Amino acid sequence: MHNRSRLFAITVAMFVITVMVIAMNHKSLFGGNLTTTDVPKTDTVATLSPVTLKALQEPTQPADTNYRQYGIYRQSAPRAPQKTTTTTKLPLTLNKATHISLIGNNLLDRSQHFGYFESYVQQAHPEQQLTISNLAWSADTADLQPRPDNFADTIQHLTHEKADVIIASFGFNESFQGNAGLVKFKESLKAYISDLQTRQFNGTSGPQIVLLSPTANENTAHVLAATLNNDQLRKYSQAIQKIAVELNVGFVDLFTPTEKAMGNTTTDLTINGCHLNAVGYKLVGQLMFESLCEMPLPKLNEAVRLTVVDKNKQFFRRFRPLNTFYYTGGRSKTYGYLDFLPAMRNFDLLVANRNQRIWDLTQGKNVAKIIDDSNLPPLPDTTQSRGA
Repeated sequence: MHNRSRLFAITVAMFVITVMVIAMNHKSLFGGNLTTTDVPKTDTVATLSPVTLKALQEPTQPADTNYRQYGIYRQSAPRAPQKTTTTTKLPLTLNKATHISLIGNNLLDRSQHFGYFESYVQQAHPEQQLTISNLAWSADTADLQPRPDNFADTIQHLTHEKADVIIASFGFNESFQGNAGLVKFKESLKAYISDLQTRQFNGTSGPQIVLLSPTANENTAHVLAATLNNDQLRKYSQAIQKIAVELNVGFVDLFTPTEKAMGNTTTDLTINGCHLNAVGYKLVGQLMFESLCEMPLPKLNEAVRLTVVDKNKQFFRRFRPLNTFYYTGGRSKTYGYLDFLPAMRNFDLLVANRNQRIWDLTQGKNVAKIIDDSNLPPLPDTTQSRGA
């Protein structure tokens, strides 16, 4: 109690001293009159409007416009032209420098953290120098894909990636609409895929397209996800297969083999009954590879897989940077111009360096222990101001 009283007394004393110092320097705060020595003389007093103040605080767009090419904006990014409808027959045709893009929901979005499918495909095609980009976005459906302000849509990003092959995962989120949602799901998915079939994302021809079914759910100790969801997932998987047949595009049934694998009560393939863990993604990667390539499964090269995961991390930072208000939104032409666009350029180089390492590893070349990113140019100085 005695110590508390002393602490309180010290606090009060310091407060009084602070107030006295302020009073001595700013007499008007306590009713005193300012003298000619208190403030400098001035003839006029200017008042800045909020608009003027904001203009002074925020920098103007730099005269150097070379960085504009690294921005991908909904308002300006091109969309691939529509030509003749293309069809797809499995196995996929993967020529040299083929660009493969993954789109859709969380099934493919989370796959970027594991890299199994990409590794198998790259290892099986060491001379093709394939480029694989993950454009999937959790909760995306064929007819609902929310994005931040001025963020380019999937069509624009597929155009930017010059996609030759599109692998799409839909149906899990929609399955929770039950039987009542099946008609709408089939209509929206058919319309979306039909549109993709006519787009020349690579500039010369339509893409090969493959639809994935959802994976099954499994019962866990805490959630009976299989019991709750698998009947509907089966129906939606069958609907996707029918659409693939109607549109003459590829289809991979992931539901049937994962349901069988999840029936083994000694093995866990998910983290929560529906979202796959590493073991689950390894199985799905194998199933996708075998269906799409119809080749013997290569022995997994862990160095390739780790490089794929690193490449995906750099691509994600380029595709979906944090704070899109500075990248695509209200400050994209001021602070974001020098903060984000040079970084987008460097992320492109980081991805390219890791792709080269993947190709070198699959070809059996010796590679340095650490990836050489010395080709990255320095980032420019950014404009600093209060409130930035």
